[in-house]
Amino acid sequence: MILSLTVYTGTAALLALLGWHVSHRESRLMAQGGAELPFLSWEIIASLVIYILVSSCRWLMSWDYNQYFSYYVSMQSLGDFSRENYEPGFHLITVGMARAGLHYAFYFGLWAALHITLLYYALRHRKCLLPWIALCIFMGQYYIQWMSLLRQAVVECLFVLMVELIVRRKFWLYLLITLLSMAIHKMAILLLPLYLVPLIKVRSPKRWMPFALLLTCVILGSFPQWIKWCFDYIGQLASYVGYGHYYRLASTDVSFAFRSVIGPTRLFPLITGLMVMWYYPSIKRMFSSDASLSAMYRFMLVYLGYANLMGNTTQYLSRPGELMRVTFLIMIGYTMCYLWRERKWLPLLALACLNFYYIFYELYKSAVTGGSIYAPELYRTFLFG
Repeated sequence: MILSLTVYTGTAALLALLGWHVSHRESRLMAQGGAELPFLSWEIIASLVIYILVSSCRWLMSWDYNQYFSYYVSMQSLGDFSRENYEPGFHLITVGMARAGLHYAFYFGLWAALHITLLYYALRHRKCLLPWIALCIFMGQYYIQWMSLLRQAVVECLFVLMVELIVRRKFWLYLLITLLSMAIHKMAILLLPLYLVPLIKVRSPKRWMPFALLLTCVILGSFPQWIKWCFDYIGQLASYVGYGHYYRLASTDVSFAFRSVIGPTRLFPLITGLMVMWYYPSIKRMFSSDASLSAMYRFMLVYLGYANLMGNTTQYLSRPGELMRVTFLIMIGYTMCYLWRERKWLPLLALACLNFYYIFYELYKSAVTGGSIYAPELYRTFLFG
C-alpha cells in the first residue's frame, strides 16, 4: 500500500507542478506580447513521459487488465486467443506488437500514451487547467479506470478533442474519426448522436433548471425498475457494441441488473456536479473566450444525468454515458481554476476533498479487507518481481 500511495500522490504532484510551470510560463510570455507555447513544450513532454513510464511498469492491477494481459501474452506464445470479438483495429495493434516480440510494458505504455496525449492535446489552449486535471486523474478514479478500460478510455479522451469539431461544425471530419475509433471500440458509434447535443437551441434557461433536471434523474435512478421496460428495445444495440452478454444477464438475472448503490463514490460526484453547476455562470464569464466551454458543460450535464439514472443498475448499463466522463473532469478543472483565481479557499478545499479522496479511500478499504489479487487500486510492478 505504501508503494501505491507513493506512486499515485508523487505522480500527481509531479504532473501538477509541470502543468503549473508551463501555464505560468505561457502566461508571462503572452503578457509580453508573445504567442502560445507549442504543445510539445519540455513540461508537456516530461508529463507524457512520466505518465507513460508509470503506466508501463504497472502490472496485475485488475480483472480487465488481466484479460488484456492474457490476450497479449497468448498472442506471443500461441499466436491466437480464444476471444474473437475484439475490434479489428485493437486486434491489429495487439497482433503487430505481439509478433514483434515487444514486452507487454510497451503494449500497455502505448494505450497509456494515447490516453494522456489525446487529453493533453485537447487542453493545449487551456494550460491553466493542467495542474488541477493532473491531480484529479491520479487522486481520483480516472487513472485507475482508464488503465482497466483501455479501449473505452481511448474513446473517452478522444471525444474531448472531438468537441472542438462539433463547435466548429466539422461534421464530416467528426464522422470520419468516429468511424475510425470504432475500430478500437464499437461503442464509439454512440458518439454520432452526441454531435447534436451542443447544437440544440435552448432559450435563456433558468438557473434552477439544470438542478431540477438532475434531481429528476436522481429520483428516477433510485427506482430503476422502469429500465426493464426498455430492455426489449436495447438488446440489438447492446449486442452490436459488444455488451450483448451483459444485456442477456441483466434481462434474466435481476440481482445482476439492479443494485442499491450508496456511498462516497456515488454521492461525491453528485455534490461535485452541483458545485460546478452553481459556479458555472461565473466560470463562463471568466473564460468567455473559450468557444468549447458551453459544449463541455452541456456534455457534463448529460453525463451526470445518465450516470444518476443508471446509478442503481449494473455498471455495464452505465458504460455508454462514460464516453462523456472526461468532460466532467475538465469542468472540475475549470471550477478549481476559477476558485483559485478568485481566492475562494473554502469552496476550493471542499471540491478538492470531494475529488482527491478516492485513492486514499480505496487504499484504506484494500488495507482493511486485504484486497484481491486483482485489486485495481493497488500499484504493482513487474520491476520488483
